[in-house]
Amino acid sequence: MAIRAKKANVIVDEMAKLDKEEVAFLFELIKNSMVPGKHIHIAMNIVTKLKNQYKLWDKKDLIVTKEQKAKKVLDDQIKKAQQETVKRVKQTDGEIWIKDEN
Repeated sequence: MAIRAKKANVIVDEMAKLDKEEVAFLFELIKNSMVPGKHIHIAMNIVTKLKNQYKLWDKKDLIVTKEQKAKKVLDDQIKKAQQETVKRVKQTDGEIWIKDEN
């Protein structure tokens, strides 16, 4: 058994109310479709999320550390994102500057 430090998954984010068969169907659908080059990054993000969700279906050793309602988790994540955005914004001489993420 491996221990991963400082890594936590919010299962609410990963489980989008799809069962294992539906996730496998979406994999096949994406695999057999032609994705235009300008949308390939979107397809890759979707495939990554589906892989994470598919892996969670097979995990038997999930440990529930705390239970929260989905709305509260979403509100907390929105609040955190807003606080990070406010930290990046700077106003000088009537101009608004936004620090680049990189």
